[in-house]
Amino acid sequence: MRRAIGGVVVLGLCVAVAAVTTSPPEASGRPFLEIGRAHAERIPALSGDKPIFVLILGSDSRPGTALEDGLSDSIQILGINPKRRSATLIGIPRDSYVPLASGGTNKINTAMPAGGVDAMITTVERLSGIRFDYYALSGFDEMIGAVNEIGGLNIDVPYSFTGYRSSFQAGQAKLDGKAALELARTRKGLLGGDFDRSMNQGRILLAALGQFRKQFGRDPSTLFTWLGAGMRGVHTDLSIDELITLSFTATNISPKRVTNLVLMGTNGLVGTMSVVNLSSTANQPLFRDIAADGFIRQADIPAQAQPANGT
Repeated sequence: MRRAIGGVVVLGLCVAVAAVTTSPPEASGRPFLEIGRAHAERIPALSGDKPIFVLILGSDSRPGTALEDGLSDSIQILGINPKRRSATLIGIPRDSYVPLASGGTNKINTAMPAGGVDAMITTVERLSGIRFDYYALSGFDEMIGAVNEIGGLNIDVPYSFTGYRSSFQAGQAKLDGKAALELARTRKGLLGGDFDRSMNQGRILLAALGQFRKQFGRDPSTLFTWLGAGMRGVHTDLSIDELITLSFTATNISPKRVTNLVLMGTNGLVGTMSVVNLSSTANQPLFRDIAADGFIRQADIPAQAQPANGT
């Protein structure tokens, strides 16, 4: 039996952390962030030698629909090594064609609407061999609201491209909520397609982490103000002590010590359905590496796992 944790912004490496800092969008009617334990029987230490694993999910469900009923538009494995103050993000392309916990084989983003968060966690655990300690779940409107609440997201756009509504220019930019969501969702026009989209989602998480740490650095007491305000919109089974510890864990990790990569594979078709065929041979060493200590060194990443459109 798993414990539910709540839902909202896939805004940062500190998701389970920084996302609790902002107030929920007024019109959403849903929890701003779901965050909690993936396994009720396993409560990991948030410090020490053992790695911490979080499954970060973004749902495409619309207002009035439960977050768990949506497709997983974003899927990121976060491994944290508290002792080394380092972490790794592994993006899973949403079109990855894999066996589902609910039965059959389909795109991985269909696991959640088929069986809820439990099915999504189990699907990724079977794929990766990683047992998750926590999960965090957010939605489109929640992400837009969160980015706007923090005054926009400062991010280094890696290359110029045209999204489905806007044009993005390479270089430093400050994005509002809608632009940040567009960056996270755009696939067409990117050389690496679904792979580059997943890499950009990791970049957004890192940008959010960096912004959170800067604000905390200027005034550490704001952490508690944010936690207090954000709790109004957070659905969680974690205690306030655990939430604070998670928050402090995020403040100790520099974005420069976070490796961001995407699983390797090729684009293909199943009937008329466009899918991503993951490479078991290439990805299993990555899974073993992160499972060992929550961290993959940049030098250990194969070239195929690097972004196609830029670093």
